[in-house]
Amino acid sequence: MRSLSWFCVLMCGLLPSGISEGSGDNKSGAGGGGPFLLARDGQPACTIVISRNQTPAARLAALELQFHVMRITGAELPIRTDDGNIAGARVLVGESEATRAMGFKGSDFAPQEYLIAFRPETVVLIGRDWEDTGANRAEFGRPMNCGDTLGATRHRIDYWKTVGYPERSTGEMELPGVYDDQATCYAVYDFLERFCNVRWYGPSETGVAIPSRKTITVKGADIRRSPALKYRDALWSGNWPFMQKQWGPVTRSEVHLFWRRLRLGGEKWAGNHTFHPKTIQTMLNDPEYQAQGPGRGTQLCYSNPRLVEKVAQMARDFFDGKANAPEGWKAVGNYFALVPDDNSKFCECARCKELLASGKDMNTGQFSSGTVSNYFFSFVNAVAREVRKTHPDRYIATLAYWNYALPPRGFDIEPNVSVAPCLHTCVYAIHKEMRENDMNLYKEWLQKAKAPVFLWNYYHHPMEPALIDKWKCFPNVMVHTTADSMRMFIRDGVRGIFICGEQDMLEAYVIAKIWDDLEQDVDAILREFFQRYFGHAAKPMEKFYRQLEAIACDPKNYPPPYYRKNGIDWKGVAWKTLGTEERMKKLGALMVSAQSSAQTDLEKRRVSLWQDAFWKWMEDGRNEYRAKHSETAGKRGK
Repeated sequence: MRSLSWFCVLMCGLLPSGISEGSGDNKSGAGGGGPFLLARDGQPACTIVISRNQTPAARLAALELQFHVMRITGAELPIRTDDGNIAGARVLVGESEATRAMGFKGSDFAPQEYLIAFRPETVVLIGRDWEDTGANRAEFGRPMNCGDTLGATRHRIDYWKTVGYPERSTGEMELPGVYDDQATCYAVYDFLERFCNVRWYGPSETGVAIPSRKTITVKGADIRRSPALKYRDALWSGNWPFMQKQWGPVTRSEVHLFWRRLRLGGEKWAGNHTFHPKTIQTMLNDPEYQAQGPGRGTQLCYSNPRLVEKVAQMARDFFDGKANAPEGWKAVGNYFALVPDDNSKFCECARCKELLASGKDMNTGQFSSGTVSNYFFSFVNAVAREVRKTHPDRYIATLAYWNYALPPRGFDIEPNVSVAPCLHTCVYAIHKEMRENDMNLYKEWLQKAKAPVFLWNYYHHPMEPALIDKWKCFPNVMVHTTADSMRMFIRDGVRGIFICGEQDMLEAYVIAKIWDDLEQDVDAILREFFQRYFGHAAKPMEKFYRQLEAIACDPKNYPPPYYRKNGIDWKGVAWKTLGTEERMKKLGALMVSAQSSAQTDLEKRRVSLWQDAFWKWMEDGRNEYRAKHSETAGKRGK
């Protein structure tokens, strides 16, 4: 069994720092019961009750509640099914005979909506869940992330081994799919955060903050709510250096469980490149609508009526369950994506050239422009019109990206076209022109789009070019700017967000919290994180992180020639104007202070992980810059 050093105090019955009542679609009311004992003096004081035919979400939720209460108190709450006689206090997890007798059914809740209810001798934790039926398992779909098909997002883990108790293993279980309804899990996770003060900052034991006490008493008003953002997706797998090293060693099972705890997933949506060599060769190989011109083959003739008919029929077959989208395509739920390949080798037939020429005046001088918008959205509209004849309640999903980022001119977007503008959120703190260009196209899409709007948010710079070209970037910490952007998007009615890239673990955690509840106080989340995570080393570590943010988010640190109208020379600024010698000395002193302040083994381990993730990376980057600069100066001297 794993052991952790706990230094946090549980404040049951109170709203911990960073948790607010006004979250998401919230409906709170008076509870019908007094204080409820989960455990007393290290002994169970209630029973967890689930249906004999429990949903995958209820099965996981019951185990998560049992595990966390056991880690807090040492008491193992028994889990019983509703087909037996159960005396005493109960926690009802998911729909069961007992909840139905009280008037609570999962089907009465909206998708992703859940309830935390207090009744005499009873706590109810319930929401709408995906049912494990043949029809549900037969649903086709190729999502954006977490698995190539919907079925592949229902990851299998050995639960007890994953949470550190291999001796309790009962074999593998299937988790609720990332994009399946699992609101009973949301109810339990909210309950554990709100009333039991549990936090999941990372997927391994090092990233979990669980308090320690022998007795847990909970009480409060009923809470009925759903996450503020309906589609919540990110590539947070620990693949990039900061998050990878901050997390420390993790298993895929730990990562898969962590995604559920952060409530990633939600509504089914997908939008990414669909017309590329693989799909053209396998599904769209009719010579009639291949792109004309030398060196083509990764684009099609998007003005060809036969192509419109073919793609519209593919969408109809997908929506009717007759055929899955081909490998490499993106289509899931009510959305069938159409996005061209990532190049400008467009067809040179007369009609295509005419449409392309019509966008020549839509060049913004930025990466995101509209020179191809009239051309591509004419095709998207044509397919959408055909699909709407037979499937008026389904959507053609597409991106507003690169040279087709702006809305088209001269015609409206069809009402069943769901657009996802691609926005450069990673530069919003420092690049005025790129942010203004993004905001112009974003606001225009909000006005013109009639279908749900999603977003593709870029968080890949400067790390992606640094990894590609093998140099060390300065950490682009911008947690407050990120939180402000997310709040704006949610308030504007954006339906969902896909994150492209990986932040550090703390900024990712803040994003997940804002996605769930846009009213959360970022500074309160940060203060709580550093106190709970680093304990005695909290002050120097918080100061270190906030200084990284202050440096990265100061526009004065990006002077010309490194600041350009359409971008940043990230390599040029990294160690010349951002990570200067003077700043590195101050940041290094804070890291030394944190190392000497950490007292418990857990505190030392966490400081060491952050030192390896941030400080060693920064030292290496600065040293490489210094060596190259010295070498260049030496050559000039000769």
